Amino acid sequence: MELLEKVAYLKGLMAGMDLDPEKKETKLFNAILDTLDDLANAVTDIEEKTDEMGDLIDVLDEDLGSVEEAVYGDDDDECDCNCDDCDCDCDEEECDCEDGELYEVTCPSCNNTIYLDEEMLDEGETTCPNCGQELEFDLSLDGDDCAHENGGCGCEK
Repeated sequence: MELLEKVAYLKGLMAGMDLDPEKKETKLFNAILDTLDDLANAVTDIEEKTDEMGDLIDVLDEDLGSVEEAVYGDDDDECDCNCDDCDCDCDEEECDCEDGELYEVTCPSCNNTIYLDEEMLDEGETTCPNCGQELEFDLSLDGDDCAHENGGCGCEK
C-alpha cells in the first residue's frame, strides 16, 4: 500500500469511529492526520522528482559516453602495458611498450616516483614534474661504482 493510501485509510478509520468533533482528542487526531497527509504528499513529490532526475542522469551518462568516444576515440590502439609514456596506468619499474623501456626514478626532493625513457636518461638531466627540481643522471660506471658481481654489466670487476 502506498503512503498516500495508508493516510487515506487512517482518515477513513477515524471517520468511521464517529468521534465528537468538539472534543480535544478528536481535534488532535485530525491535526495529526492532516500533518501525515502533508508529509505523504511531500514524500510522493520527492519520489517523483527523484525518478525524473534518475532518468535524466541516465540520458546524460549516455550522452557523455558519446562525447568520450568522439574525443578519445577507440582505446584498442593503445598498448596494454599500462605505462605513463603511452597513456596507460602502469606501476611497473620497467615497461616494454611501443615507446620503449621506462625506468622508475624517485625524486630526492619530493620523494615522488617518475618514469623516464631511454632518451630522457641519455640527455643526463630532467626536471621533476611534481616539484620542479632539476634531476641529473650519470650513467657512466667506473669499476669502483659497479654494483654487479662477476662483471655481468661488462665492467672489469
